[in-house]
Amino acid sequence: METTTLPGLYCPFPGKLNPLVTKADRHTVAWVRKFGLDNGSGQWHLYQEQKFTWMVARMFPNADLFRLCIAADFNTLLFLWDDEIDRITLNDPGTSFATLAASMIGILKGKYVATPHQDPPLLLAMQDIWLRMQQIGPVTWQERFTTSLQAAFMSNSWRMQNVTATGGISLEDYMLHRPGIGGANFFLDLAEIMENVHLPSAWYHDPLIKELGLLCSRTICWANDLFSYTKELEQGDELNLVMMIKNKKQLALENAVHEAAAIHDNEVKQFLQTAEMLLSLSSRHDAALLDRYILMLEHMMEGNISWSTRDTSRYGMLV
Repeated sequence: METTTLPGLYCPFPGKLNPLVTKADRHTVAWVRKFGLDNGSGQWHLYQEQKFTWMVARMFPNADLFRLCIAADFNTLLFLWDDEIDRITLNDPGTSFATLAASMIGILKGKYVATPHQDPPLLLAMQDIWLRMQQIGPVTWQERFTTSLQAAFMSNSWRMQNVTATGGISLEDYMLHRPGIGGANFFLDLAEIMENVHLPSAWYHDPLIKELGLLCSRTICWANDLFSYTKELEQGDELNLVMMIKNKKQLALENAVHEAAAIHDNEVKQFLQTAEMLLSLSSRHDAALLDRYILMLEHMMEGNISWSTRDTSRYGMLV
């Protein structure tokens, strides 16, 4: 398989690891076994080596133990589900995923209750996570999180329909759906209850604040695509920024990698410019809260890169 060297990514943000990471990881290991997510097989050992808890511990360095455990459980569940989606996509496009997604949204909306021996462990585990999220997330947050998760499910449904026929979709369509495919959209909502940074409801409609969130989500996804494209190619999945650029523009792999990295770096610079503009237009009182919100987003972007290159074995990027 053709490979190339990955260029360094621009990320001028402070990095910090939550000191409670080991305690949260011990909790998540027990939680996975409690809900039977390990399937009693050796596969879980491989997941443990990928250190999912370290990802959220870098993204949410100030979360207390209760909150960090929620994030660690949820992140692990998402990776388990993501790999499950990869397995069912080619064999059962849409059907199994649609059923699980509908039930999960039903749980979040209080319209469905998962029960043991009837529902799969994934749903029972998500129900447990949601009960804990409700303890720390106000109703308005719960509504936004549910809406974001629904949007992510729609993007993943689109992905499943197109993963084996990438020739029929445009690069622009892929880039539009990518934050939802990776869950970066609802991770923005998750960050707020992890770091306890809540903006006034009206602020979420502000164009500059929306742009900041989108740029954060997108750059996380572009970095992930750069880290994971070789792994996905081995699975026959070319729905990735690097491979989309390579195929759509008929570029050599090395050139496609560098173009994808340039997209990432340029959007990080756009993030910095947008943040500066937002703060310049804000009152001193508002700027204090916005500073915390911007730092929260910066921790997410930096945490994703540090985890991918320093902690996890998932992408073979350890340095």
